[in-house]
Amino acid sequence: MNKIIKPLFALSALTLAMQAGAAGFALNETSASAAGTAYAGRGSNAEDASIMASNPAGIALLERAQVTGGLGYVLPKGEFEDSNGANKQDDFLKSAVIPFGYYAAPINDQLSWGLGIYAPFGATSDYDTDWTGRYMANKTVVEVVNIQPTIAYKFNDQLSFGASVFGSFAKGELTRSIDFSSASGTDGFSKMKGDDWGYGWSIGTIWQPTNKTSMGLSYRSKTKLTLKGDAEISNVPGALQQVLGLTSTITEKAKLGITLPENVELSLTHQLDDRWTVMAGANWTRWSRFKELVIVTDQDNGPISGTLGSAQGANNDPDVLTYVPENWKDVWAFSLGTSYKYSDALTLKAGYARDNSPVQDEYRTARIPDADRNWLTVGAKYEMAQDWTLDAAYGYMFTSKVTINEKGHNSNGTENGTTLTGEYKTTAHVVSMSVTKRF
Repeated sequence: MNKIIKPLFALSALTLAMQAGAAGFALNETSASAAGTAYAGRGSNAEDASIMASNPAGIALLERAQVTGGLGYVLPKGEFEDSNGANKQDDFLKSAVIPFGYYAAPINDQLSWGLGIYAPFGATSDYDTDWTGRYMANKTVVEVVNIQPTIAYKFNDQLSFGASVFGSFAKGELTRSIDFSSASGTDGFSKMKGDDWGYGWSIGTIWQPTNKTSMGLSYRSKTKLTLKGDAEISNVPGALQQVLGLTSTITEKAKLGITLPENVELSLTHQLDDRWTVMAGANWTRWSRFKELVIVTDQDNGPISGTLGSAQGANNDPDVLTYVPENWKDVWAFSLGTSYKYSDALTLKAGYARDNSPVQDEYRTARIPDADRNWLTVGAKYEMAQDWTLDAAYGYMFTSKVTINEKGHNSNGTENGTTLTGEYKTTAHVVSMSVTKRF
């Protein structure tokens, strides 16, 4: 019975890597105007209202009220091959549409306000139900949306300051198979769903020492969440039903405490001449907060943690549904970009970014097969008539091959004998577009 692995809580999807966004489970797709330069300068170059997602001070530099709305379309491709080359998966990462919208307006010559809605974190993946790592992961879907009111103050032509508060709504679904081979020779199936609200804040400043140079510094706080939902196990073998007094499908309330990490971003924009502008960015994220994933029961003597869990004997912790060691590390991401003003209406852009993964090799999992990312991007801004602006960008992301040697764990933290070894490689195409209307 030691191979009966309790189901991972679906809300742990918050901790899963989409592999097409930023490192860990963060997403970059909050601005099409910044995407063309690989997000270099996104916290210092106030092109439109989307700057509030990275630096709330930026809306103080917008001279007119405006609405910016758009989306990013992510088309990732993940490749997995096990250690003996017998099992492969190449379609487990799924495409996603990531929308965003912002409004910003000056109240007077110095004070501005705004409101943004965007997705800072997210993931989607779906392995075949019979793949070799099905006891580690099958389907994962997660959505995290921020609603962010913002205020900014322009002290003078050189210095601006901004602050935001935001509510983060998160929901997720997770499925995987359960090894009931010792009881019936067939797999069980676990599915979990849940959601929660969390709250945080951000501050930022922009300093313009000259009319050609802008420097931005911003900080976004951590966000604590306690996600609650229902755990479900189906296809419980008849033998276990009889011995333990269960039905073929059992459910239980469960919860997961998770902290979305804080980050600090540095940003630089410098205009070389009337046509060329260069940008740079550096972003530090405190992923070391994520040391382990522990999902606990939210009811007394539930059928999963109590009755089925007791079958693990000494390997069981009656309060824990899932234990996964993570031991992530703090990381930096760096970006460089440039823009060329081809004409009064058209500006062309390009950029490169290096996004380091917080996942250490020995702790890589099928649910988080994260790796260092490299980004190449191009983009364009077109100033249309009557105060309309169109932004479009294309990005290509690629990683090197990385190894996985994942070990399954019992609820008390001991290894249960389940393993997954092999290699992962990921690429992605990302298309971003937005429209801005100024009033």
